[in-house]
Amino acid sequence: MQAVQDETLEMPFESMADMGGTQVPSRDLFAILAAVLHRWKLIAAVALSAMAATYGLLKIMPSSYKSTVEILVYDPQQQINAEVQKPIFPFVDDVGNDAMNTEIDILKSKSVALRVANELGLDKDPEFQPHSRLAGLADRIGLSGLAQTLRHSYPAIGGAENEKAERLDLAADELLKSLQVWQEAYILFVTATSHSPTMAQHLAAAIAKDYLTSQREARQEALQRVATWLKGRVDNLQSRVLETEASIEELKSESGIRDEESYDYRQKQIDELSTQLMKIRAEIEERRARLEQVRNVVDTKGDVLSIPELAASATLTQLTQERAELNGRLTNLQMELGPNHHQVVALRSELAIINQQIDTETQHILGDMRNSYDIAVRQEQLLESNLQSLTAHVNSEAFVKLQQLQRVADADRKLYDSYLSQYNDISERRTLQDASARIISPATMPRVPSSPRRILFYVAGAVGGLGGGFLLAFLLEYLRSGVRSGTEIEKSCGRPVVGIIPLVRNRRGRRIPDTPLVHRMVGEPLLNVDEVVRGIRIGLELASANSKVILITSALPAEGKSTAAMLLAASSARSGKRTILIDCDLHQQATSEALRNAHRPGLSDLLRGTVELGDVLTKDPVTTAYVMPAGSVVPNAADLLVSQRMQDLIAALREEFDYIIMDTPPVLPVVDALVLSTIADRVLVIVEWCQTPRASITEAFKILRPEAHRIAGVVLNKVNINQLPKYGYGYGYGYRYGPAGKYPSNG
Repeated sequence: MQAVQDETLEMPFESMADMGGTQVPSRDLFAILAAVLHRWKLIAAVALSAMAATYGLLKIMPSSYKSTVEILVYDPQQQINAEVQKPIFPFVDDVGNDAMNTEIDILKSKSVALRVANELGLDKDPEFQPHSRLAGLADRIGLSGLAQTLRHSYPAIGGAENEKAERLDLAADELLKSLQVWQEAYILFVTATSHSPTMAQHLAAAIAKDYLTSQREARQEALQRVATWLKGRVDNLQSRVLETEASIEELKSESGIRDEESYDYRQKQIDELSTQLMKIRAEIEERRARLEQVRNVVDTKGDVLSIPELAASATLTQLTQERAELNGRLTNLQMELGPNHHQVVALRSELAIINQQIDTETQHILGDMRNSYDIAVRQEQLLESNLQSLTAHVNSEAFVKLQQLQRVADADRKLYDSYLSQYNDISERRTLQDASARIISPATMPRVPSSPRRILFYVAGAVGGLGGGFLLAFLLEYLRSGVRSGTEIEKSCGRPVVGIIPLVRNRRGRRIPDTPLVHRMVGEPLLNVDEVVRGIRIGLELASANSKVILITSALPAEGKSTAAMLLAASSARSGKRTILIDCDLHQQATSEALRNAHRPGLSDLLRGTVELGDVLTKDPVTTAYVMPAGSVVPNAADLLVSQRMQDLIAALREEFDYIIMDTPPVLPVVDALVLSTIADRVLVIVEWCQTPRASITEAFKILRPEAHRIAGVVLNKVNINQLPKYGYGYGYGYRYGPAGKYPSNG
């Protein structure tokens, strides 16, 4: 195990980086989360502030209540009086989307809002007057003067006589803003919003009532107008029918037409003869066309079978087929025997006989068609004669006028019956105007406000406050410049934390003594800083048996490296080892000033050869450790420290002392620490807890990279032990710092 530890400590800095040093993220999110959770006071404060702000916001926000009324416009399933039940619209038999949208627009119209505002006196209600609402808000937040100004900053336009109309108009506008109307099937939902539950109920009920009243009045007015118009048309048509009938009777009396049944029968006969005459004339034209067609075929010796009447004769068809066969045979014999052969002559005679038979049959059929045509012509003449005899009296002037009057009377009587039926239907609908549209769910008194939802606001405030608190704590933790845990050190620079030196502060009301902290550590057993330092020293001894020369440095000034060097020297001396503390910081000389050796000859004088070793060594009476002060201030400190004299001095001190502690300047400002690290066995880098930037720590280790194998690790200084457990550290026995845990600072 010891060999493994030595191998790890001797590993070059580049290898440590490759193992996960500088390549991994510099922040441990789990550590950050743990630190955030330990900032519970900040998170709680932000959450409580958010809740207080939510409470204040709800105090100035007025509550709103909603009341809803449901109006059934039309019930298509209603069975009672279904044949006369109509929707609220006067002349619509069915209610579609367009009609429902029209009713929604009417409900949200300015006229309805004005009537409701006037009925409920909203012109005097501060809720529905914009300037009064602003004044009320000013009153709630304690601005009475502003409230009075707002109440008098809206003078009426046109004088006091128009003030009520203007207020009603403003109230109607505000009412429309708080009104919501939507439909589901044939039901209209009307929702009114107000700061008072009673007012919300009154608004919803008044709007529904005014809507139904206005619509019924409009329906009644429309039906009345239609009924009046229909009544006028019915009376007019009735008088016209009576006048026409009187004229008909008068004409009959003057012309001697008395037998209406005989007149009707004669008129019926005329109509029948006219129809028959039209049919026979059409038939004559058809027969004439066919007769001409047959004559044309016969005269031109055409194909008789192309005429339907000729093709219908079986005899003519048979003769035509025989003629075709004889023509075929005759053609063949003429080609074989010649035109004068006796067989050819016999066939010609036979063919002539068949042609004569065909002509005879054709003439017979043509004669039948001519007879049918002549019969139709005689029927036409007979019908014309009968029709003329019947219409001889009918075509008189009185009879024609009587027919005209009768047609006018019939038409007026039909219109009269139609308008009378419509008038009766409208009259029935006027009496049943309340049968359809009605309120099916009256406006109810709202029990709880619809807005603001206080529970939701408080939940949102709590969630937002906790979220904001966590975010703020996370940002504070993430954006802090310093490191707070060994995990961050190891991930950023690849080196372990070998020790933690707690922060020691002054007690309240107690004068800060001049005695250095190292003397108080020895003189006061309650101060257990020596336990921490002893752990660091023993850890270095266990890591390597040859660790005699310990170099202590830091990245930046004022990180407490001099105090750490003095504490380590005191701990070593108290353990019985011959120990020397060398103040190698020739610029600041913090160790020399703390031990009151600032103006004595020291290291710089010894390296320049102006004094001897014995002249610069002093023994601290409290810690029993030897101290070599920095000496005189010189301009070429790095040259002296890198000289052979310095190497010879350390070699001589190795023979004389068991433990050599070198307090060197910070790494980033000067190169003194890098120069001295070549003659040291182990290098301890002091990092101030929560103060030293990560970039500075990383840069310091880059500067020490040539001697990275000598770096033992990092010591966190000025650590607040009370906050340390939240970053992953726990202590079983704790630390004791007196009653309040506050002693002189180790800064």
